[in-house]
This record gives sequence, structure tokens and C-alpha cells, in this order.
Amino acid sequence: MCKYGYVRVSTKQQKTQRQIDNIKSFDANAIIYEEKQSGKDIENRAVFRKLLDKVKSGDTIIFDEVSRMSRNADEGYNLYMELMEKNITLVFLKERHIDTEEYKRRTQNHIARVSSSNEKMDNLINGILDLVADFEKENLKDNIRLAFQQAEHERQFLINRVTEGKSKSYKHQGRPEGSRNIKTDKADHVKKVIREQSKDFDGKFSDAKIMREYLQGIARNTYYKYKRELKAELDLI
Repeated sequence: MCKYGYVRVSTKQQKTQRQIDNIKSFDANAIIYEEKQSGKDIENRAVFRKLLDKVKSGDTIIFDEVSRMSRNADEGYNLYMELMEKNITLVFLKERHIDTEEYKRRTQNHIARVSSSNEKMDNLINGILDLVADFEKENLKDNIRLAFQQAEHERQFLINRVTEGKSKSYKHQGRPEGSRNIKTDKADHVKKVIREQSKDFDGKFSDAKIMREYLQGIARNTYYKYKRELKAELDLI
């Protein structure tokens, strides 16, 4: 049984080291497959398709988060179910509630079936237990669908932000030299600190630590606004 780690970013300029570090912290022996390609669809991701061709029953694939597997809701969900049926374990470090092992654990019938001298009552009770089990299974499937849907929505959100940013940039191209907005200077500074220090980018610190030690006086909402904009500018899709 082999364990693999799949890491992905969208552009050649982006770094995968944070994802690799997270996976290696979870399992130091994981064999890393690295790719720089959009998560829109699997067809264009040669490295991921190579990994899918290689994995077999009993193997494990570790992702830093669900969006690294797919940002296409239907494609991601269908692939998840297909791999689970093949007994391939999927681990999502930031969404452990949808790991395949968690799905299997929660859909196993741990309640012994009732067997007594009253056959009709037994059938009624066991029927109810079956309905409860089916309901739990569908609820878990909804959670998996929701995770991939969220990844797809995040991709669209980032695309929209990038498009809006380019549009605004184009409109402001005629601004006289030296008239740079003070708010823009502040935004650039905050984004620079976030990119250098945040563990979601090139750094190793949490948002709370950055706000406490590097960006004192920056409102929480403002911090996360600039962080979202930075993600859009870097095209993390």
C-alpha cells in the first residue's frame, strides 16, 4: 500500500512548498506529485492523471485541501466516489470530515439488527434503522458535494476579483505621476506583509500572529479583505 501526496497551484509563479510541508507533516513517507495547473478540470492536469493511473486498491492520496483535488463540483464529487469504490483512501488535511475513512466509519451499521419472537415488530424496527442509516449516508454525501461546490465557488469568486481588479487598473492608467493614493500604499504594504508572513502564502505564521506582531492597528475585517484580494491577484485557482 502506497501513500501519495498531491500538491497543486495554478501558475508557475506560485509555490507549492506550504502544501508539501503540510502533507509531509502528516505523513513523512508520502510520495509527492506536484503540478502547476488550474483546478478547473482534470483532463488538462497531466500529473494528476498520471497519479490516478498509478494508484490501486489500498493506496492513499493526501491533499492539503479539497480544492487541490478539484475546483469542479460535479467532477470532484464523482471522482471522490469512484476512488472510494476502488478502495483508495482520500485524505483532506483541512477538511478531515470528508475523508473517505470518515465516510466509511459513519456509514457502517453499528446497531445490531433486532431479532425477537415478534417478526412484525422486528421488521418495523429494522426498517426504521435502515432509514436512519440511509439518511446518514445521504447527509454525508451532501457534505462531500458541498465541499467541492465551495471549492468551485471560490474559484469563480477569485476569477471575478481578478477581472474587477484589471478593469479598475485599466481605468486608472491615466492618473498623473505622483498622485498615488495613500490607501493604495497601505494596501500594498499590508498585502506584502501577508504574502511574506502568512502560512497560506510564502510564510509560516497564522493570521492572528501577523495581526498581533506585524500589522498592529489593522482592523480584522480590513486584514481579511486584503488577504482575499491578494489571493485573487495571485490567481490561486
